[in-house]
Amino acid sequence: MFDHFSLTTVRGYTSALCLSLLVAGCNSDGSGETPATTATALAQSSSSQSSVSQSSQSSVSQSSVSQSSSQSSASQSSSQSSASQSSSSVSSSSSSSQASRPQAPTNLVATPGNARVTLTWTASTGATSYGVKRATTSNGPYTQLTTVTSASYADTGAVNGTLYFYVVTAINAQGTSVNSAQVSVTPVAAITVPPVPTLVVAVSINSQVSLTWVASLGATSYKVKRATSSTGAYSQLATPTAVAYIDSAVSSGQTYYYVVSATNSAGDSANSAQVSVAVTIPTPPPTSFGTWINVTPSNVNLTDQLSCGNYGTASVQVDPAHPSNLYAQFNCQGIWKSGDYGATWTGPINTGANSATVTDCAGGITIPPGSTASVPTIYLSCGRGAATGFWRSLDGGVNWTRYVIAPTPSRQDYYPPAVDPYDVNHLIMAGHEMNSIVESFDGGQNWAAIPFNNGMLQNGGTAAIFFVNTGNATTTRTTWMWMAQWTGGAIGTWRTTNSGSTWVQVDKNEHTHGSAQIYQPDNNGVVFMAGAYSDLGWGILRSTNYGQTWTHVGPSTGEGIVIGTSKNLYAMFGYPTGAGGITDPAFEIAAQPGTGTWTTPGTPANMTQGPAQMITVNDGTHNILVGAMWNGGLWRYIEP
Repeated sequence: MFDHFSLTTVRGYTSALCLSLLVAGCNSDGSGETPATTATALAQSSSSQSSVSQSSQSSVSQSSVSQSSSQSSASQSSSQSSASQSSSSVSSSSSSSQASRPQAPTNLVATPGNARVTLTWTASTGATSYGVKRATTSNGPYTQLTTVTSASYADTGAVNGTLYFYVVTAINAQGTSVNSAQVSVTPVAAITVPPVPTLVVAVSINSQVSLTWVASLGATSYKVKRATSSTGAYSQLATPTAVAYIDSAVSSGQTYYYVVSATNSAGDSANSAQVSVAVTIPTPPPTSFGTWINVTPSNVNLTDQLSCGNYGTASVQVDPAHPSNLYAQFNCQGIWKSGDYGATWTGPINTGANSATVTDCAGGITIPPGSTASVPTIYLSCGRGAATGFWRSLDGGVNWTRYVIAPTPSRQDYYPPAVDPYDVNHLIMAGHEMNSIVESFDGGQNWAAIPFNNGMLQNGGTAAIFFVNTGNATTTRTTWMWMAQWTGGAIGTWRTTNSGSTWVQVDKNEHTHGSAQIYQPDNNGVVFMAGAYSDLGWGILRSTNYGQTWTHVGPSTGEGIVIGTSKNLYAMFGYPTGAGGITDPAFEIAAQPGTGTWTTPGTPANMTQGPAQMITVNDGTHNILVGAMWNGGLWRYIEP
């Protein structure tokens, strides 16, 4: 019984060691012995019991105990030795696994390119591949882009101008390293040499040469070069960043030859086409001036608000087939007519169909400049009052019909239309304090919307739009100029040659609220416009290529309109200040062609507001100016 207890105890101890240390060689009964060894042990135990009955029980018992104790001690010693070896083996295996995981990649470098980022790093010992991760915020979260086997990667899905953050991990069969140190980079388009400047224009103004050109994409500055011979050699004058330059170091009577090149960090473009200009003595200003006379009809009210918000008169027009006949619209009061070049007026003449509604209009009129009819067609646009919307009269202002401007069904308030000089039924019109341009080919009966460039969008401003007479009916039909209302130069003046499919900003000039008028003395390319915020200076701008590029002439004073006669050019400033308001008309005059000295002769003290619009006519002896001066009324000027 004692021997049986001792064997059981040893087996239990051995089984526990096998379970905890996972010692190889233990059998299913946990003894640590093979089945054959166990059988031999049992046989010996049986023989020992038989021997007890034959000899002294005490002696045999002591001997058995001694043997059993010795065997138990040996078994424990063997088990402990095996356990120690097994533990050492497990520890060694675990240490070997930890040591074989790769370290994080080092020296990660990101190089920007055009819509791509190239990554390189130092390879990690033992790594079989690398994980490349990217984020758009520092320290992630990261998105894994790919796994590569080499120590480099080109990210071709990057977007120019976007800041990216990259990390890389090393990978092998034992696991993945921690992230590498983060790097950041912004891909950019490749810088190339800018194109050659185009449309270089040189004009002699006031004993100086004014140069302008069209900007070259990607240019950071320009090189202006001059020669005194058409064959060169050129000397560099300046490196302006703007698309204009004034050459003051010139001599009267000398012809100069200019070229312009564009430059950036990649290098210089070739020279532009050569332009030449002969420096001339400035045209002196007029020495005699006419007198402004107030010709406002006595039955017109310029002081009360009336039914539609009365800002006086904002438009005056001439019948081109009968230049003695002038027409004007007075807010909330109707249409007036003069038959003697604006000296006297009668009205209202809108006495036929819809006369009462048309009277209640704050707006203005337009007569087609190419009209040859015995009685003119008159177009009327109203921004306030019962007549808000677009109207047409086919009988000189007596009867009127309203037409819906379908592209803006909830807004019918537009400024008076511009009319194609070669087609009396072709109209373009700008919305009142909204981003809208509409076009009609049937005298305003039907309208279609014209697209904008996003750079033309303004909140609440009223643009002005004009046809540019190119001397050709086909190209004039699609060539327009559009001027933003004052925004500080943020939007400027735009030009299209394809009816608004595309627009190009040609200057930062902008018109005053409610007043805008351009002037073309003929159809040979010269265009004048007035305004403010041009980089060339406030006031009057002149173009010699149908409005593609501009130069500044005259004083740097904000102006609203510019107009001319065969002898002189005139500029004035107007603003709708309302009844009782006072605005300096800023009257300026220069002799044709307007590139000489401008003078400011002043205006009568009782001309309290400048014009919204002006026209010129000739009575056979004199050129005559007539201006619609808002609440200042109608004024007339006879040129000496």
